[in-house]
Amino acid sequence: MLNRLKGIVYDLALLLAKSGKRKNVHRKALIVKPDEIGDYILWRKFIPELVGSELLKDHEVHFCGNIAWKSLFAIDDNTYFKKVWWLRKNDFKKKIYYRHNFLRAIFLEGYDIVINPVYSRAKRVDDAIVSAASANQRIGQERNNENVKAYEMNDDKGLYTRLFNSPPAPLFEFLRNRLFAEFITGRPSVISNTSINSENIPALETSQLPEKYFVVFPGSGSKNRIWPAENFVRVSDHLYEQFKWTAIICGGPGDQDYANAFIEEYTFPVINLTSKTSLPQLLLVLQNAQCLVSIDTGAVHLAAAVGCTVFGVFNGSQYGRFAPYPVAINKNFFPVYPDEVESDLEQGPAALEKYEYVVGIPYTRVSSQKVITVMNKYLN
Repeated sequence: MLNRLKGIVYDLALLLAKSGKRKNVHRKALIVKPDEIGDYILWRKFIPELVGSELLKDHEVHFCGNIAWKSLFAIDDNTYFKKVWWLRKNDFKKKIYYRHNFLRAIFLEGYDIVINPVYSRAKRVDDAIVSAASANQRIGQERNNENVKAYEMNDDKGLYTRLFNSPPAPLFEFLRNRLFAEFITGRPSVISNTSINSENIPALETSQLPEKYFVVFPGSGSKNRIWPAENFVRVSDHLYEQFKWTAIICGGPGDQDYANAFIEEYTFPVINLTSKTSLPQLLLVLQNAQCLVSIDTGAVHLAAAVGCTVFGVFNGSQYGRFAPYPVAINKNFFPVYPDEVESDLEQGPAALEKYEYVVGIPYTRVSSQKVITVMNKYLN
C-alpha cells in the first residue's frame, strides 16, 4: 500500500512537471540512459552510431545519464552531446522537490525525439523522464518485467510511438544493445566489444603499485550480493602462495567495511585503495592487474572493458544477460556459479526461465575452493 501511495505522489509530480506552456518543440533529441555502471559499459560504444544515425543527423542531441558514472562518461563520450542532464538517482526516488524540478526542466526543453535504450524499463525512473520529455517521437524497447510492479503492468501503454521487439531471454546485454542500435540506425553495427580507449583515461600515479598484483573488489551496492570476507581471503591466499602477487583492495566509500574485514584476516602483502581512486583511475588499476576477484558488480564489466581477466562470483540472477560473456566479446571472463545453478542449467533451455530475473540464491553457496579450481584451470 505504501508503495502504491508513493507511486501516486510520483504521478502527481510528473503531471505538475508537464503542466502549462513550454518552449516550441525544436529539432532536439534526448537519449535517456540512467541505469547503473555495468549497464552503461555494455551500451556506451553504440553512442556514435546512434548520434550519427539518419534519424538524428539534423538534431541537436542531448543526453540524460546517471551521475554515478559521470567521470567515466567524460573519458570518451561527452563530445557527442550538446547538453547532458545528470540524474541523482537516489534523490530522484526520494526527494519529490528534486524529482519535480528535474522532470520540469526536461519538459521545458522542447524535445522532438526521445530515445530510451533501457531494456528493464522502470515507470518511476526512465519511463518518467520519457513521459516528461513529451516528444513527438518516443522510441524504446519492449521491456521485460524486472522493474515493473504488478499494478504497473499496463502503465506504459501509449507512452512510446515505436518499440523495438527485443529477442527473448537469455540474450547478452551488449548484443541486445547492438540490435537496438541497428533498429535506430537501420544498418548493421560495426561494434564488436566493450573495450575502452585507455589513451583517454587520466594518468594515475602508479609508483605505489607493485609490478604484479591482483584486484579484490569485496563490496557491493546491495547487501543481498555479498560474499564473505573469509572467502575472498582464501582465494587471495592462494593467488599469493601460487604467484606471489600483491592484493589490491578497491571499491567506493560504501565498501570500506568490506575492505577492513578483508584486511583484518589477510596476512600477506595488501594495498588498500578503497575510495582512493576515481572510476577512471580504477580502470587503470584494473588494466594493469593480473586478474580481478569480485562479486557480481559493475567492477566485473569495468575490468572486462580494459582487458583484465575476471573471476566473478554469481548466483544465477539474469543468467546470460550480464554473464557469462560470449567468448567472441571477451574470452577472459570467468563467472563462477553455485552447484545447484549449474545443475539446473544442464537441464536445457526450459531451466533458463528460472534465472531470467533476479533470484534469491545466496552468493555464499559459491565456495572459495570452487573459485580457486576455476582459477587454476585458466591461470595455469
